[in-house]
Amino acid sequence: MVIATAAVPVTPHPLGPTKSSPITSAPANSPLSDYRGSLILNDTGAALKSWNQTSSYCPETPTVIGDGTLGTDSSGDLTLTTTGKPGSCVALISPGAYSSNVVEAELYFPELAGRPGTIANWTTFWMTDGPAWPVDGELDGVEVEPVNATNAVTWHSGTTSAPFSASTSGFSAVRLPVDGANLTPGWHTVDIVYTKGFFAVYYDGQEFTSYTSSNVTGDPLNIYFTMVDTPATSSVEKAIGSAPINSATSPVTYTVRCLKVWSFR
Repeated sequence: MVIATAAVPVTPHPLGPTKSSPITSAPANSPLSDYRGSLILNDTGAALKSWNQTSSYCPETPTVIGDGTLGTDSSGDLTLTTTGKPGSCVALISPGAYSSNVVEAELYFPELAGRPGTIANWTTFWMTDGPAWPVDGELDGVEVEPVNATNAVTWHSGTTSAPFSASTSGFSAVRLPVDGANLTPGWHTVDIVYTKGFFAVYYDGQEFTSYTSSNVTGDPLNIYFTMVDTPATSSVEKAIGSAPINSATSPVTYTVRCLKVWSFR
């Protein structure tokens, strides 16, 4: 995940931040129905608990602490909670990798205390192949960036010596279009459509961005749900370009209600 430095306008979502809000599904005439083939995974959030990779993923840098926790709320949804300490981190990574698929998650994004309309922490839903990064690719369907508290969709590929990226933010040389409303705190349905030469990301059934390019590898990628309370250290600020502005100082919870994966047709 590369931090972008330019903001994308945020439009308030009508669902708001309440945990009891309903999920907005894709309308019957959505292009998503044209992409979806056979359903190959249909799990509740709680069924994903065994994906927990907090201990192995989170200690990647000295500024990240794997003290985040997984739980289940009263609705049976999976909860990923950080402690409010700088660097607090929690992570789910799928044991299987996916290529030429439509990946859909119903997600609750936490609101930052004292800043209505701002999603807390570096909160993400993305896909990559960690051992082969960036050659196989990385697709950030949701990346709420600590530098501006705004979500961006980004594609990474290339090599470590010659990296490539295309993003809805202004950080990358290739700027992706923004065709819909950005995310706000509360419940949202996020769809990632991914195949060789093409990807698209949908929020609440509406296309947010898409990209057609030979840079999109189509290689198998694991599914990631991660959240980090970005620390305000000099090394982090140097890496992202400024101090983080949406790090929570108290525990916050990112919720996964369900995950579905279809083959791409």
